[in-house]
Amino acid sequence: MIKATDIVLGYSPERTVAGPLSFTYADGECVMLRGRNGSGKTTLMKTIAGLLKPLSGTILKGGEAILVPTRIPIVKGFTVIDFVRTGMLAEAGAFKKLDRKSESRVDDAIRMMKLESLAIKDLGQISDGEFQKACVAAAMTREANVMMLDEPTAFLDVENRAMVLSTLQRLAHETGTTIIFSTHDIHDGEVYSDSVLAL
Repeated sequence: MIKATDIVLGYSPERTVAGPLSFTYADGECVMLRGRNGSGKTTLMKTIAGLLKPLSGTILKGGEAILVPTRIPIVKGFTVIDFVRTGMLAEAGAFKKLDRKSESRVDDAIRMMKLESLAIKDLGQISDGEFQKACVAAAMTREANVMMLDEPTAFLDVENRAMVLSTLQRLAHETGTTIIFSTHDIHDGEVYSDSVLAL
């Protein structure tokens, strides 16, 4: 669940980006965030995630909120499955081995994102679109209450865009996670979302 009341987004009173905004989304709701470049989509997600504070207003969340940014650096020398496991390290500790339940979550995320054939490939050997799917898979292992994804379908072809968005909607419905994703692909976004937040 997430509830925002009269929030104003920005970096200082002199650098406001958007607002005031008020909205409420329930557990298990998949929300498309749309707007032109510079409208405040990324700023809103950073604010919900706690990386920025609202200039005014309040945000209530049902628990942990995580943000998957558009551009995550590719570090060569890590396999796809190693990268997806990084989503679990906060729970296990950097030098601890994942337990069976955690490994099962990693396997499920890889399967849902259709990355099985790439699991042992080095990140340097996969495409930008395949890496984008791995980023989504890593986020899925966190089991956060609110998951936000900034342009999760960037670099993906038509088939994979639909697959990623339909998987996110199914994940929201099956796990109760509130999912918010930004996109410029309005058609697919509306097909695979329950609500639309326009900035």
